Amino acid sequence: MTATQESSCTQLIFYDASSAPSQKELKEAVEKGDTAVRIAKMKQIIMLHLNGEPQNALVMTFIRFVLPSQDHVLKKLALYFLEIMDKTDAGGKLLPEMILVCSFLRNDLTSPNEYVRGCTLRFVCKLREEELVEPLTDAIIDNLQHRHSYVRRNAALAVFSVYQRFPHLLPDAPDTMEKFLDSESDPSSKRNAFIMLFNCAQEHAIRWFRRAIDVDIIASGDIFQLAIVDLLKHLCKKNPQEKPTYLRVIFQLLNSKSSAVLFQCASTLLTLSSSPTAIKEAANTFVHLLNTHSDNNVRLIVLQRLEDIKKRFPELLSEALMDLLRTLSIPHMDIRKKVLELSLDMVSSSTAEKVLQFLKKELIKSQAENDGDKATKHDYRQTLVRSIHTIAIKFPATAPAVVPVMLDYIVEPVPSAVDVMLFIREVITKQPSLQEDILHKLTTLFPQIHSSRVLRTTLWILGVHSKTVEQTVHVLETIKSTLQPFPLLPEEKIVVSSSKSGENGDEDGQEEEKDGAVGGETGGASAMARTAGIAVREDGTYVTTLHETAASSNETLEQPFRTLLVSGDFFLAAVLCNTLAKLVVNVQGLGADKSAINSVKADAMDIVGEVLRMGTRSSPPIDDDTHERIQLCQQLMLQSANPFTNNLLDQSRTALSEMLAAQSEPEDGAEQTRKFVPVDAPVTFSQLMKSRLGRGANIDIEMEDVTVAVTNQVVSRGSTFLSQLNRVMQLTGFSDPIYCEATVTVHQFDILLDVLVVNQTQDTMQNLTVELATVGDLKLCERPHTYTLAPHESVSIKANIKVSSTETGIIFGSVVYDTASAANERSCVILNDVHIDIMDYISPASCPATQFRSMWAEFEWENKVAVNTTAKTLREYLDHLLANTNMKCLTSDSCLAGDCDFLSANLYAKSTFGEDALANVSIQRHADGKTEGFVRIRAKTQGIALSLGEKITQKS
Repeated sequence: MTATQESSCTQLIFYDASSAPSQKELKEAVEKGDTAVRIAKMKQIIMLHLNGEPQNALVMTFIRFVLPSQDHVLKKLALYFLEIMDKTDAGGKLLPEMILVCSFLRNDLTSPNEYVRGCTLRFVCKLREEELVEPLTDAIIDNLQHRHSYVRRNAALAVFSVYQRFPHLLPDAPDTMEKFLDSESDPSSKRNAFIMLFNCAQEHAIRWFRRAIDVDIIASGDIFQLAIVDLLKHLCKKNPQEKPTYLRVIFQLLNSKSSAVLFQCASTLLTLSSSPTAIKEAANTFVHLLNTHSDNNVRLIVLQRLEDIKKRFPELLSEALMDLLRTLSIPHMDIRKKVLELSLDMVSSSTAEKVLQFLKKELIKSQAENDGDKATKHDYRQTLVRSIHTIAIKFPATAPAVVPVMLDYIVEPVPSAVDVMLFIREVITKQPSLQEDILHKLTTLFPQIHSSRVLRTTLWILGVHSKTVEQTVHVLETIKSTLQPFPLLPEEKIVVSSSKSGENGDEDGQEEEKDGAVGGETGGASAMARTAGIAVREDGTYVTTLHETAASSNETLEQPFRTLLVSGDFFLAAVLCNTLAKLVVNVQGLGADKSAINSVKADAMDIVGEVLRMGTRSSPPIDDDTHERIQLCQQLMLQSANPFTNNLLDQSRTALSEMLAAQSEPEDGAEQTRKFVPVDAPVTFSQLMKSRLGRGANIDIEMEDVTVAVTNQVVSRGSTFLSQLNRVMQLTGFSDPIYCEATVTVHQFDILLDVLVVNQTQDTMQNLTVELATVGDLKLCERPHTYTLAPHESVSIKANIKVSSTETGIIFGSVVYDTASAANERSCVILNDVHIDIMDYISPASCPATQFRSMWAEFEWENKVAVNTTAKTLREYLDHLLANTNMKCLTSDSCLAGDCDFLSANLYAKSTFGEDALANVSIQRHADGKTEGFVRIRAKTQGIALSLGEKITQKS
């Protein structure tokens, strides 16, 4: 292949050359100006040269007037210019002027100023011309003995660079650097010298390390310790029989004060060893970093490593559980959620009580905190409640210790109260021994509950789990006292006075006074309260309305329960009537005497009648479904005990038990996958992998194969020949002068395009460039390179594209080149577009129903997609939708079972960037077999909502 790349560019600075001075003006300014002028003009020269306007004509002026200067800023700019200028002619021969440059460089390498020496040594690292480097080698070696560490560390880098490119110029460099390591005390200098030996002469690095292995390496700097860890990882792969010796050094490095060294040592232990001692030390180190490091991004990375340890060695990580929970003091919601999620799977029967006590303290502490965002505090408290819920259900013996504390939180008007109530509902169902205490506490707290949903759940519990006549009567009295006084919607007497008619107003006023006097004389339990308001009549006149309402003299504030009913919460009203019907049925089934049954029936019917009267007179009135349900409850109360009414309570308890059992089932057989490995699963032996992995294989790949063997985890590499063929996309036609095809490899956060370019003509193509551009949140990471292709020659060009969000992106571009037949025109071939599929970044996920509803209300971007398909069944279309969108159906199979002409389901997915995608499917089937409806997609960002909508539209 004769393809050649353009010269490398180490700097790229934008400069507007429209008002740039000419070379003559620049030359005169450099020759006659002072130091400040020369500094300004040198900056202009460098930027002009970088932006495609060569300044080689100024080389002699530069050598005469800039290089001899002793000003540090001008000296630095001189080295920048020497770095970017062309040092050879068209034939590749060194320019004669470079002899003078070499002389100045040699003088700077022996300068009494250590800054000048260090900058020059760094510049020598970038030289690729052997004729320039050769006269400087002696001065480079001499600088290894300089008194200042800044010079010595740059001298070590210069030796590394020169030996790597021109080893014959410094044949004794490995021995020199080995001696330098023995005598050097500066950590940076030792690190540079050690890296040189590690990359260029590993036998010298290993020999020196074995000689210095007994020396206390903790005293050395962290950058040198990191280099040692890299060497140890390589040595363990190269000499497995000496692994115990090298692991001892890593254990010693775990006492380092550097967070970077601790993280690298712990990661290396996980890679090199699976012994319990090594895993425990690595886990303890990660937990220590989690508690001591201040960067939240580092903490999230450490949590991911702990997640990996939990998957491979769950029993070993559980010993660090309490230390891990102490990181809940970090005021970062993502970290707290990950810590709790990680800890819940490690709780055992021996640690459950300690964990619950710790979480209870955190819950009390979160309630006492007054600073910070209120929404974040509510979210954290809700997460703590769910964690306590999970542990208490998993270990029933711990429930009595947490139930009394949790019950105190149901009266607060915060989202966590709902989670507490769901926890109480499950505990009272699964642990009958706690029912009496819970019912007593609920009836005590019932008048103080503010949340409608908490009230509905509380009413259901009170109606189903009241097992004695005394409990039933007490519950009914509590409900009645909370709703009183009756009527729920007080009578209003509206007195109207017109602004136009004063006489009418006076008469109304007199009437108003009389009514007030009557109310005052009546006394008793009620008094008249007046409220005034302004209204507009149909003819445009204003009127003043005076409302007189009966108010209780004993209490000025209504109960929250009564307030919710009066405000129009008819769903709560229906649940109330249903609970009253269950209480009446329960009293009849318990065999109470006739007077007690009649008393309970009378009170219940009185409350139901008040609810119906309130519903019919309120604005807006009660809906028909709720009205019909309340009337059905009335009919149940009037009936005597029979199998139908008794079955009402039994089916309520059975339905909840079945729902809780379905929620506790493992998803997709995850538990079985973790416990059982197929008998015919292949096991890869690292000693026999040489032919596949090659000499330079990384030990991490071997550990992945061991992980597959012991934990049955799938490691997807996707590098087989057939998988590559499936990813090939044709970019040009076969009749074009250039044939291009691309292999698209999608990684987690970037896309790799491997473009094959074939010259199909008899001409040599010069300055061939593949120019790419993107649409969407895609970004090219590299500049396009220039190639030369001989006739019928091919070249493989790789392009790396960064992906920043889950959004459908497009990559387009062209291939431009020069040929001898086209004198002054560049040829161009347009490439086909490459569409990046959003499905590569979306994976199915699950979340609780409460979290789904809260996200649905929070997300502002919605995409409503109409459905019009000929699918035979509604379930068939739902399965088709799930397969093409990589989403997971959160609606249980029991809710979707059966044959019905209507289907509604919630879908959820999560992207690799942490973005949530929600969807609701509402479809119906008509008599002609057509299926119609809508799929509503909601997300926090617009891109993922639109992209999923386009995917659904394409596949419908």
